[in-house]
Amino acid sequence: MQKGTYYQAGGSLPETSPTYVMRKADSNFYEKLKIGEFCYILNSRQMGKSSLLVRTVQRLTAEGVACATIDISDIGSKQISLEQWYGGVAYKLTSNFNLLDALEFMNWWQDRESISPVHRLGELIETVLLQQVFQRIVIFIDEIDSVLSVNESLEDFFALIRSCYNKRSQNSHYDRLTFALLGVATPSDLISDRTRTPFNIGHAIDLSGFQLNEVQPLVAGLAAIVANPQEVIHQILHWTGGQPFLTQKLCQLVLETGKVSPEFLPQSGNEAEWVEGFIKTQIIDNWESRDEPAHLRTVRDRLLRNPQRAGRLLGCYQKILQFKAIPADDSPEQTELRLSGLVRVVDVNLTLSNPIYAAIFNPKWVEKSLFDLRPYAEALAAWLQSNCQDTSRLLRGKALQDAGEWAKGKNLSDRDYQFLAASQEAELSEFRKDAEQTEFKIQQLYREKELLEKLTQEQNLREISDAKLQEYRDHLSQRIIALSGAIIAILSFLIGVFWVNKSIDRTHTKLNAIALLSQVLIAENKAELALIESLEAAQELKAFIGVNSATQFRVALGLHQAIYGFIEPDRLLHPHPAIALEFTPNGQGIVTATPHTVTLWNGDRTVAQNLDNIPSPIHRIAISFNRQILAVATPDHPLQFWTTTGKKLPLTIPHSSPITDVSFSPKTEAIATAEEKTVKIWRIKDGKLLQTWTEHQDQVLSVRFSPNGKTLASASSDRRIFLRRTSDGKLIHLLEGHGDRVVAIRFSPDGQLLASASDDGTVRLWRETDGKLLSILPHSSPVTSLNFHPDSQILATGTAEGTVNLWNRDGSFLTPLRGHQQAITHVSWSPEGGELASTSDDGTAIVWNLELDDLVRQGCQLLGDRSIPHSIPPTRLKACF
Repeated sequence: MQKGTYYQAGGSLPETSPTYVMRKADSNFYEKLKIGEFCYILNSRQMGKSSLLVRTVQRLTAEGVACATIDISDIGSKQISLEQWYGGVAYKLTSNFNLLDALEFMNWWQDRESISPVHRLGELIETVLLQQVFQRIVIFIDEIDSVLSVNESLEDFFALIRSCYNKRSQNSHYDRLTFALLGVATPSDLISDRTRTPFNIGHAIDLSGFQLNEVQPLVAGLAAIVANPQEVIHQILHWTGGQPFLTQKLCQLVLETGKVSPEFLPQSGNEAEWVEGFIKTQIIDNWESRDEPAHLRTVRDRLLRNPQRAGRLLGCYQKILQFKAIPADDSPEQTELRLSGLVRVVDVNLTLSNPIYAAIFNPKWVEKSLFDLRPYAEALAAWLQSNCQDTSRLLRGKALQDAGEWAKGKNLSDRDYQFLAASQEAELSEFRKDAEQTEFKIQQLYREKELLEKLTQEQNLREISDAKLQEYRDHLSQRIIALSGAIIAILSFLIGVFWVNKSIDRTHTKLNAIALLSQVLIAENKAELALIESLEAAQELKAFIGVNSATQFRVALGLHQAIYGFIEPDRLLHPHPAIALEFTPNGQGIVTATPHTVTLWNGDRTVAQNLDNIPSPIHRIAISFNRQILAVATPDHPLQFWTTTGKKLPLTIPHSSPITDVSFSPKTEAIATAEEKTVKIWRIKDGKLLQTWTEHQDQVLSVRFSPNGKTLASASSDRRIFLRRTSDGKLIHLLEGHGDRVVAIRFSPDGQLLASASDDGTVRLWRETDGKLLSILPHSSPVTSLNFHPDSQILATGTAEGTVNLWNRDGSFLTPLRGHQQAITHVSWSPEGGELASTSDDGTAIVWNLELDDLVRQGCQLLGDRSIPHSIPPTRLKACF
């Protein structure tokens, strides 16, 4: 304690300090060590570990226990060998217990050079320490986290401590030996081998902050200068959360203020207001310059010391700031945040440790820190300075890929997402230009092929020699090969930009290149070759990553495109525009709807039945989460319910205006309807109206329950999306940004994302928890529908030009599926995700098969049905045998 001070912030409090606060940990630590239990205290800095150690040593010594304290940080860590490190620990032990003088120790240690350093330390404990000290022995290892800085592994040291415990059953002398480990680390940081760790045999001591009923020693120092010291300390604890360093420091600052300017001390009744203002001026304002001795800077530096890890820590911390508390787990990010002292566990939740930390390390500080860590900080700043007009500042290629990886899991600012979305859109635009050029080259090849066919037909008339004709063929083949290389280069670039798994880039590139080249290869009578290449690549990748891998979908997609160069996908024909298609349970059947009919189809795509007595026109159908019940909406009649086996249910929901959309709750207990500007939630079993929301300014076009049923999203022609809590209707998020009406919304099945489709030609992906815009998916025409794959990794979107587009969850483009002649009205996935269906105003419904095993069988069947060119070696057909 410094001369003239009463309180002490930082360092170990002397044994005689009047402000030492006895906590529950004091008695736990003392009692456990006294009975011989191994103990450890692993906590953040400046929580009073060293002071607790001093007091515990004092109490145990008074009880006749022989104690030694080894500060690991004193031994050194950087340029030190294992020999030197273990020797340092051994020497401290002999010095603490007065076992050997310096010369005796050196001789003893050097005489055993033939055995490892850790073995020597173990022998010292057994043959010297336990033979010369006959009381109970407690060895305190302080600053244990210093072992992390040693270049060599020290896991054997922890194994030695554990062996001392295990030897109790063999050697009674070890019953007298106990260890206590203290530091800022986790057990997994210190030793990865769980079978050798001493932490699963030891007792963890919880060192929490000061509680109000414990701080009477601190109250005593304030009693002489403030009218109500108990209330002042109560308010200080509120702000510090009982953090020992901050609490001692604030008490000392109050004491100093009272000595210099007693007129500025709090009056009775205004303690809360006074303490708040005092903390703001003395701690929070200009905190970096006031932070002496360093505490807040220590917290900051621990968060930011590793730039590669800091982003993840700050992303996790952002969630705590936003939600006040998140479920606690043992993730590296949460563990590191706890060790910084910034957060703590309260009732299985991770929450902020105190309001002072919350005020200093606030959202603006996090945003600035993230900005400083951004790999694209300079480019973003320049882009913003140009009023978001300088496209040369947008990210390209590898830089965009790195930025996407860095941004995952973080709650970034709107300007970050705008910048990344603009970069992605610009990159996609460049790719489209390249794709258009490639398409032009393909058309050139078509024209050259037509010329070659004409020359072949006119060979006799024009007396063109076989050699000359072969020369034309060879030239055309060379052009095809060159074009293949160009497409592969384009796809490699695109894959890199949009963050596809690197381990399979080569195979993906090959598959996608073959898909784009399929029309040229087929025209050249080389369609079989394209199919074989796809089949073999699919089998190779399947064997490498397993049937259920996330990347299997891309492989299936490439094979799908090769196969459908030969055949048409399944089409269900209707005499009127098709407005919806849904799969029945297990994907065995299909339900389609037109403005006049709802049709049930068998698994073989034959009509099972048309549902009777449904008045037309039909506006919408919706299917329950379990795919067993249908809701059918018509303009002037109650909402009807049917089973997907064709049975009409005795349930109806009335409505006063035409229903524009319908959505079942996950448990099929409630249903939401959109009518004009209104959203309603009804109980299905009795048709009772549960809630009504009327905040939209224009017609509501889409409503959807979240997968857990706790949120209902609604989208409107007013360009806005509302997310409300279903329990009480409270607004959770208002999502804005679309430039035209929002026509469809969907939650991802995992509940993490919300996708919205708009007439402005974009799909936006929002994070469900906080409403943050994650990415923008640009389209060349209005987007009419969308739906997530059951695994939440793929999004299908339908457009007004009749194309179905497939996207990765991260917003990167996969491929278009073409086959409709008019606008897409609905897209839907089968329950297992192996099929994708789309309906169109042209009256067709197409079922696209994307199940890899089925595609392999289908592809092999195609090869068996066709004449395989003799130029293809039989070994190339191994995928089908």
